Formats: sequence, C-alpha cells, structure tokens
Amino acid sequence: MAVDFLQPGVQAAPFEEEQATFSWADQYQKLSYAGLIGLVALLIYSYWDMLTYVAEFWEKDQYSHGYIIPLIALYLMWSRRPNPTAQEPPRGQAEETFFGLMPASLFGKSVAGAGAAITGLGWQMQNYPLEGIGWAILCLGGLAYVMIGQPFSKVGDATRYAGLGIVLLGFAARFVAGEYEIEPINRYSFLICLFGVVVLVGGWRLAAWAGPAVGFLFFMYPLPSMIERPLLMNMQLIAAVFSEIALVILGQPVVRQGAVINVDGIPLEVATACSGMRMLTIFIGLSVALVLLMKRPWWDRFTILLTAIPIAIFVNVIRIVLISLTYRVTENEVVREVMHNQGGLSMIFFAMGLLYLLQALLDRLTVAEDGIDGQPMGVGPLAT
Repeated sequence: MAVDFLQPGVQAAPFEEEQATFSWADQYQKLSYAGLIGLVALLIYSYWDMLTYVAEFWEKDQYSHGYIIPLIALYLMWSRRPNPTAQEPPRGQAEETFFGLMPASLFGKSVAGAGAAITGLGWQMQNYPLEGIGWAILCLGGLAYVMIGQPFSKVGDATRYAGLGIVLLGFAARFVAGEYEIEPINRYSFLICLFGVVVLVGGWRLAAWAGPAVGFLFFMYPLPSMIERPLLMNMQLIAAVFSEIALVILGQPVVRQGAVINVDGIPLEVATACSGMRMLTIFIGLSVALVLLMKRPWWDRFTILLTAIPIAIFVNVIRIVLISLTYRVTENEVVREVMHNQGGLSMIFFAMGLLYLLQALLDRLTVAEDGIDGQPMGVGPLAT
C-alpha cells in the first residue's frame, strides 16, 4: 500500500494580504530571491567555524548521518514548495530559468556536479576545508535551485521587523554561548538566525513551507554531552538487558554482567557503538521527515513519532542477537567482522520497513478527514 505523502503543489493558507506570482521581470521577486540566497550564504560564512567543528563529529560513526541531513532538509523544501511547475512544467510549457541565464534543470545539474566534484576532490586529498566548501556549494546551490520560481509575497514592515528580531536573537544567543563557552547554544543559534532570515525575506508565507526544513537541521548536530553521556549508558544497559531476554527465549546459554553478554563462554560487550544511539538518532530523524511529508491525520503522525524509539531499540536488539548467534556458530573472523560492521547498516532498512508496515496498518485503521486533520504539519491557517 502506497504511503500517502504530501503531494507537490500543496500551498499554505495565506499569511500575507497579497498572493504573488514569480517572475524574473518583477524586481521585487528578483531581489527577494537574491536576498534570500545571499543572506543564507553570509550566514554560512559567519558560522563557518561552528559548521567545521560540527563536521568533525560527522567523521565518527555515532553522527555519520550528519552529512545527509541538509540534503534531506532540501528535499523537504522541494516536496512542500508551492509552485512545483517551475522546475517540472506541464508538457508543452517551458521550465523556469535561473535569472534568465539558463534553464533551472541545467543550473541544478551544474551546481550538483560542481559541488560533488569539489567535495570528492577534498575527500580524496584529505583537504577538509576544500571538502567543506564543496558541501556548502551543494547545499547553497540546492537551496537556490529549490527556490527558483517560488513566489515571494509582499512582506509588511511588522513582519520584516519580526524577522530581523529573530536574527538578532540568534546572534545574541551566539554571543552568550561564546562568552560562557556553551557550544550547543552556539549551534542552535544558527537555526534561529536561519529561520529569522526566512521570515525577514519571505514573511510567514515562506516560513510556513520552508520552516519545517530549517527545524529539521537540528538533527545534523551532535547531542549535548550532558544529555549524550547518561543516554549512552542507559541505552547500553537497555540493549544488553533486552538482548539477554531474547537470547534466553531462543534457548541460548547466556549470562549478563552489566553491558557484557556471555553466550556459551563467548563474552560480547555491548559497547557505546552498539548501544543503539546511532540507530536512534538516525531513525528519529527519518521518522520526523516522514511525518513532515505525510498527508495523514495528526494522530497517525503522532503514533509514528511515538513508535520511533521502540522500533529503534527493537532493531538494535535484533542486531546484537544476530551478532551473538554468529559468534557462537562460526569462528570465521571475516564472517564475524562483516556481521558486526555491516549489520548496523542493514538494520536501518529493516527499521524503515517496520515503519512502512506501521503506516500501512494505520492507513487501514484510520481515515483522513480532508480539511480537518488531513493537512500536513506546518501548513494551515495562522493569524498574522
């Protein structure tokens, strides 16, 4: 059964008095487009030291998914954009251009090719600044491509001031973070500033469909250490306890001491890398992305979010049990290593399969009420 995703072209309810149409001949539209891309570029430059610091965490297994989070955020914007015909016009109509210089599709391919080439070159040379520049080109160029043809409504002075105030609030938070060396606040202040730029340039109408993508960038950051450390310890113990229960049910001779599982004399430690934290952070992020894309009643979306953590724990326990059984039945180091190292990657697909089955079950049990609860999250009438 197909997942009922939000279809392109679903628009937010009006937040401004005037519903605009996009045209490069319209000076307001052109300046708004250039202003948004330019301000985001300046923001990335301003926070470059923070972003390069965060990228160091992405080199670790625990947060290796951080690289793809900005790309998923761009896909969220792409799926929610109000004018999908700009890049995908009906047959017989011309697609929108990039400032009248080239077709949107050619611009997108050029940016993707240049960004991927620079990123790959930096990775090959182990030149991390060059790799970061390539990744920035991919993300900023992706934003420029998604925004081609998307209309900018007239923004009132009150909304402009609100957007400016949000930006200043973000920079104030960054100043406080630098003064008192609170790095997590420094990271999250980037999201505050980015949302402020969206409101400043495009008003609440743009924030309605682009704001959720900005919020989704939260998942590219590592958890604050004061949260991560106790969570890791608890996740290790939970994984070990439930794995012991599963092995006992399967009739295996198992003894557990803390986070160490002894299966028929073979000690296996549930290390931090096997605690399930990686699976948990990735899977919660994917679940949130799914919820933002779904066109289902709020209770369906809430159920999916609620079950994300149990599914992640369940899948990680299955992985540990399979590793334990593999170590017991074979002494082949190659097989053991493949099962240990590659098992985690395959489990994410298993978890997504369980999520799909849950969505299919909810699709049979509940009926979307169009116009009441069938609206996607972040899209609906709000007061100006």
